[in-house]
Amino acid sequence: MGLKENVEALKQELSAEEQFLESVIKAEGFFKKYKKLLIAGAAILVASILIYLTLDYIKKRDLVLANQALATLEKNPNNPEALKMLENKNPALFELFRFHEAVKSGKVVKIDLAAKQSKDPVLKDLATYQGAALKAEHEGLDAYTQKQDALLKELAVLDDAFLLFEAGKNDEAKTKLAQIPVTSQLYAIVQRFAHYNK
Repeated sequence: MGLKENVEALKQELSAEEQFLESVIKAEGFFKKYKKLLIAGAAILVASILIYLTLDYIKKRDLVLANQALATLEKNPNNPEALKMLENKNPALFELFRFHEAVKSGKVVKIDLAAKQSKDPVLKDLATYQGAALKAEHEGLDAYTQKQDALLKELAVLDDAFLLFEAGKNDEAKTKLAQIPVTSQLYAIVQRFAHYNK
């Protein structure tokens, strides 16, 4: 190697070291300039991760406690501690349990109470229908069928028509049955009713 080549290699080496030192100095200047912001950002990131992990732990613990309370209630539905635990840890599951117990009892009063107390629109709708069906009154079923968002509207129409047939109001019952569309899964039953009560 010649002297000229050694000098070129040295220049390149010094140039690379210069660039490295220059970038270190720039980074140091950047860090000094934004030190507080960088530390705050890191602190927020760490706090966010800790909060997420804590909330996830609490959610999982509440789920386990709610499941334990439900298992206890399946054995003894009147256990006050388990009822309170389920209500506190999983209110939606508590409402479902309360609705299940009301339907299991077959008592209209309990079902109506479940309908009134429910915050879940689906459970409220199911309890309203169940109460009207158990009462077996034309007015209650008719009121349910008039609701726009009734989930079991066609079934309520069928129940109401059955009550009207039993009361000897065949024409009114047939008018009711005409509300059930041909595309309904209940249409085969509607046809049987229509033929049976001619």
